[in-house]
Amino acid sequence: MQLPDGNVEGTKGTIMKNQEPTKPVVEGEGSYTGTRRYNERLGEHLRSGNTDKEAREAREALEGAEGAELEEAERRAKKGPQEH
Repeated sequence: MQLPDGNVEGTKGTIMKNQEPTKPVVEGEGSYTGTRRYNERLGEHLRSGNTDKEAREAREALEGAEGAELEEAERRAKKGPQEH
């Protein structure tokens, strides 16, 4: 995946411009790079100005025919993984 700074990110690490691929960094349970990417992309999304439209669409979906199915999916997700 092409990152905004021109670097390329893949499953084997990040390739910096004009550099060899880096080894993956094990960050443990809290991934700083994952959090940083999430926060950057969330900010981009919020700045895009589409949030009001998306909120309206979500409300319509919840109030419409698929509302019961969406609420059931939310209930199951809140319960967490089920052991079989």
